[in-house]
Amino acid sequence: MNQYPQDYYYTPAEYQAAQWQGVLGTLMGVAVLVAMAAWAFSLVKKAIKGEEVKYPL
Repeated sequence: MNQYPQDYYYTPAEYQAAQWQGVLGTLMGVAVLVAMAAWAFSLVKKAIKGEEVKYPL
């Protein structure tokens, strides 16, 4: 046998689905990163102003 079974070959539609999963995952990761950075900078801003800063941990 010199070929893989047919199950190992993907159609363009399956590649496209995987590509969109990757794009969506990347966008969600970037959104979470931006949200965490905004939260961290708000804490730093409060600390610089001299306000009380409570950490969640």
